[in-house]
Amino acid sequence: MTELEKKLMKQIEHLTIQNEKQAKQIEQLINQLTNMNRRLFGTSSEKNSQGQLSFFEEDNNPPFSEAEQPADKAVEIETISYQRKKYQGQRADITRDLPIVVEEHTLPSDSQVCSCCASPLKHLGKREARTELEFIPAHLVKHVHYEHAYECLACKKTGQNHILRQKAPEPAIAKSLAGPSVLACNLYQKLEMSIPYHRQEKEWARYGLKVSRRTLANWAIRSSEEWLEPLYQQMREKLLLEPVLSADETTYQILRRADEKSATADARIWLFRTAEAAKHPIILYHSSETRRFEVAETFLKGFQGLLHCDGYSVYQKLEDVQLQTCWAHVRRKFLETNDPNGQGAVGVHYCDQLFKLERQWKDLSPEERQQQRQLESKPLLKEFWEWLDALVTMKGPLQKAVDYTQKLRDSLQRFLTDGRLFISNNLAERSIRPVTVGRKNWYFSTSVAGAHANTIGYSVIQTAKENGIDPFEYLTVLFTELPQLNIFQDSEQWENYFPWSPYIQAKVKPLSKHIKRA
Repeated sequence: MTELEKKLMKQIEHLTIQNEKQAKQIEQLINQLTNMNRRLFGTSSEKNSQGQLSFFEEDNNPPFSEAEQPADKAVEIETISYQRKKYQGQRADITRDLPIVVEEHTLPSDSQVCSCCASPLKHLGKREARTELEFIPAHLVKHVHYEHAYECLACKKTGQNHILRQKAPEPAIAKSLAGPSVLACNLYQKLEMSIPYHRQEKEWARYGLKVSRRTLANWAIRSSEEWLEPLYQQMREKLLLEPVLSADETTYQILRRADEKSATADARIWLFRTAEAAKHPIILYHSSETRRFEVAETFLKGFQGLLHCDGYSVYQKLEDVQLQTCWAHVRRKFLETNDPNGQGAVGVHYCDQLFKLERQWKDLSPEERQQQRQLESKPLLKEFWEWLDALVTMKGPLQKAVDYTQKLRDSLQRFLTDGRLFISNNLAERSIRPVTVGRKNWYFSTSVAGAHANTIGYSVIQTAKENGIDPFEYLTVLFTELPQLNIFQDSEQWENYFPWSPYIQAKVKPLSKHIKRA
């Protein structure tokens, strides 16, 4: 072989290797764009959307939802249909809690005569013409508190001064204009309605209060630290006594970080909540600048039970905690392989079969659910693991999906032995959604104290909603009554101010059924 031929062979080998790398990169990019397309334009529930096309599908190729299934594993596609409620006929229901003002439209007395013969007209009856709503804007009222003093004139004659003064109620924040309802509205607007302070500033100005966004932020931080955080810590003690919890976390941005990292560095908000079947639902959020193991370890210190979570490695290191990881995440990994005619679709099918069984048993007791899982889910899982172990010649997204699933093998099947567990962590993911919605509106917290106040406020508001009471009224009661109590010396009084306590349940109006809980 001549030198020229050798050089040409080397060039061919080099170009072949480059082509293989580029083909692999193109495949990865197409997969990423397909997944981005699904997230942007597909269904958020990740159900197979009929007719949802990809940017990369040719006219002669069927979409994913119509994929031809492999011969060794025919995939059954389950169609779930929902009937949208009609608005017509619901007007009385959606307005039934509103006060009614009746307006009677009658003829003037001097017009109640016949235009032909001038005889008096007889009233025949009335009909309802229409029902319409009136919006009465909120308004501020300035409460000026005077403390009256009294003295005993008889004692005064004997040279003794006996003076008695009626003290005004203690404020939630000393020397502040903000009363309990203003503090409650401030937090409610920010954390429940996701209204940032620069918009609240304009709204308060409409009511006649020219207050800066910095003042609004300070009100939120101080009221949360002084009155809500002690309640939060009491609820945390209750939370850690529960047998089953769920955990999740999401990214967050803090501008002035204590660790002096850049403002663009990701901080975290963690979520820890009770199971759906808990007697008293508790939803707690926790802010941190890192995603390290120490954060979860410190928050869950003392907890010895079962934990629903995703595949994040931090949870795997927790001592005295048994994990149930999420099959929805496994399904997502196989779905993101974008492999409609191959093994990715088979993996999605197995997950769909598990969820289909769970839907059938959702109303069963934990004991009955465990029995059914042993009868039906266990054989299905055995078949799934055998299929997974037999897979060969994998690459790219499919390899990632298989590795992810194999790594969590033990924790994925713990639900077989305990009927209190569920196969997904969707409850926690739904509960962390208020943070993600708020983050899209106000983007970041300026300080660590602001992020901490947000998590405290979120915890109180979402726990109140989960216990069926109106969060604004609940916050108003807390800011009104807690400053009047010697509650820090007598911790037993906190029992009366949990959202599920009989006292609060009787004092605070129920949450409207039209307001969605976390």
